[in-house]
Amino acid sequence: MLTRKRMAVGVVALTALVMLSSCFSLPGIGGFNPLGDLQSSLSDRASAEVSSASGLTGMTRKMMFNVLYSQIFFIGGFGADYYNLEETQGTVWRILSTDDDGSFSSVEAERAFLKTMPTGEQWWFLAWRADDEVWEFEALMDKDLMARKIRYFNADVKRVEESKFDDPAKAKAGSETAPPPEASTSGLDPKDLPKYVKAKETVKVGGGTYQAERIEWTFYDSEEKTTYKYTWWVDPKAPGGLVKYEWTRSGSKESVKGELVSLKKGYKTKFASF
Repeated sequence: MLTRKRMAVGVVALTALVMLSSCFSLPGIGGFNPLGDLQSSLSDRASAEVSSASGLTGMTRKMMFNVLYSQIFFIGGFGADYYNLEETQGTVWRILSTDDDGSFSSVEAERAFLKTMPTGEQWWFLAWRADDEVWEFEALMDKDLMARKIRYFNADVKRVEESKFDDPAKAKAGSETAPPPEASTSGLDPKDLPKYVKAKETVKVGGGTYQAERIEWTFYDSEEKTTYKYTWWVDPKAPGGLVKYEWTRSGSKESVKGELVSLKKGYKTKFASF
């Protein structure tokens, strides 16, 4: 189980990771030798095939999915199962993180409920976009919303591939083959949410205007002597319930803010998952 602090800070850390990886995505050099680029491309393709065949690509995709899972599926630390999406319905979010020095970064997160299978398992679409970096997955979730496998497009070898997670009941916690743990949803039961409602407000976001309840919850970290505050704006009539959120911590200028920017309907599988 991710800690409450790690789950919220993860958005900032992951954003930095994505931005940093973009900085090192340098274009190929070989203007004086056009064949050099071709040979390099063929060599890279061979390496990509080896990585794919050996399972290395699948392992790295699962590791990335494990990082992104809580940030997208439990957007803003809010329980994904508090308010369900309809089948083929999805939401797109804009997330803005601010560091202590005032610098900020923005990402787009998207999740959609694709289909319920006869077994009761569900296919979901999860996407994370920042600058030129795009990560897209279709994930098969079991009845407890634990990921059993993911499908994705491997651009290096130009095909859709699949990676499976270990059975959650048998998986070793923390291993790369174990499904990602559920994100902490502040330890709140849906029945307890009314206790933390501070007001009812009209909230205008890109995805529409909602009559939302402002829910505030704080967590004190005794080791760091820091208080983390979560604020959620929730309208039960909105797809997924959550329409806006904010995370802050005491003694810091760091913050993470997110808002629903659009709703979509009619999602279909991109990776021939069903």
